[in-house]
Amino acid sequence: MNGPYLNFRELQLHEHEGKDYQIMASCNWHRVLIIAPHGGKIEYFSSQICKWIAGEDFAWYSFEGITNGDNRRLHITSHNFDEPRVLQALQEAYTVVTIHGLKNSSDEFLMIGGLDSAFGTDLQIALQNHGFIVKESEQGYRGERTTNICNRGCTGKGVQLEISFALRKRIFADAECRTRFIDTIRSLIKARMFKE
Repeated sequence: MNGPYLNFRELQLHEHEGKDYQIMASCNWHRVLIIAPHGGKIEYFSSQICKWIAGEDFAWYSFEGITNGDNRRLHITSHNFDEPRVLQALQEAYTVVTIHGLKNSSDEFLMIGGLDSAFGTDLQIALQNHGFIVKESEQGYRGERTTNICNRGCTGKGVQLEISFALRKRIFADAECRTRFIDTIRSLIKARMFKE
């Protein structure tokens, strides 16, 4: 699902901040950055999941559709997402995790992409061990371009989580599932920071 805009500058010419979209972010940047580039009404629940993973420990950023109309038009594809505030945050980020939404509303699963394959594999194993279904990333959801927002931090590689609508909805509504999902990811990020 890609909107009509090739990049943020194009979107800015046609959409109005505060009316059609809003940009939310933590007060301070950090070496760990969690991003929801298609938050709000674009990919429901991705903003909340982004903020829960960040908690009080990590930086977060969310570009959110808030229009009463079709929010899909605000979807800038991940390898063209170049909003200036997030690009600034990425200059300080060594671990980058982006949260995305898949349309599937019946099956609870996620796909893990991005160029940080080692961290992606660690996340896959940990999430599977905690009861989540991780499917192999399909073409178009692998996050392998160097310009993908998940790969634009200091290391040039990050992780992209594509989460089905059914799983996002359950994470939002089910406190036990949410805690299991969020804590698994946060624990791995903290362990990774300790090694650096």
